[in-house]
Amino acid sequence: MRLRVLGCSGTYPTPRSPSSGYVIDDPTASVWIDCGTGTFAALQRVLDYTGIDALVLSHVHSDHCLDIFPLYYALRFNPQARRLPVYCPAGTEEHLAQFLVGDTACKLSFIFDFRYVKPGDVAEVGDVRLDFAVTDHPIPTHAVRAESPTGIVTYSADTGPGMDLDVFARDSDVLLCEASYQNNDCGAPLHLTAEQAGEYAKRASVRDLVLTHFWPTHDHSISKTEAAAAAGDVPVELARPGGVFDLESRTWVEAGTPA
Repeated sequence: MRLRVLGCSGTYPTPRSPSSGYVIDDPTASVWIDCGTGTFAALQRVLDYTGIDALVLSHVHSDHCLDIFPLYYALRFNPQARRLPVYCPAGTEEHLAQFLVGDTACKLSFIFDFRYVKPGDVAEVGDVRLDFAVTDHPIPTHAVRAESPTGIVTYSADTGPGMDLDVFARDSDVLLCEASYQNNDCGAPLHLTAEQAGEYAKRASVRDLVLTHFWPTHDHSISKTEAAAAAGDVPVELARPGGVFDLESRTWVEAGTPA
């Protein structure tokens, strides 16, 4: 299993990084998780979008879902495309359809097979099992645990510190965890600090922690230092736009660029 980072910027994209977007590559399936602003362009540079087997939307905040619209049009006008399963919170289709008012030919469900999930639900895409858990965020948001015979990646999505993420991520190969805040710059408790991400990784006994969803103006090296101080023996990596992390070798097999 490999984790591909399309983008890792929180709230808005930067010249170096799209917003949140990741692909889980397994020998049997490619699962795109979150499609924030700029991620569809990033995806097209490295993958055939018609080869994606499923899309997961953790929630409908713009930095996690807006690029479903260029994907919609690309699939709509591609005769080779097939209807794409989309795993998401209830009400997602109705919410997104408001952005396409006036397009009389538009019907998202012609292109996407919306499959509403709730905490505790399980989905299977190829040999990849997807588990969902509710996070500590103002709107319905799901963390995702992707597990196959080749590895386990748990993605925190957006969450405050009130979630039992350490239980959900237990023994994962990679915890891909948001680190929006730093100790000297914390907002409302609907996101995590890098230090809290490190604490979760340590308690969950994960093999590697990959930080993501950085506030665009932060010095990300500070986030890494703060997370590492709390993570104990768990190695800490920064998500890299364009990078590919191989779970078996525990290395970036495609380096990407600093966010």
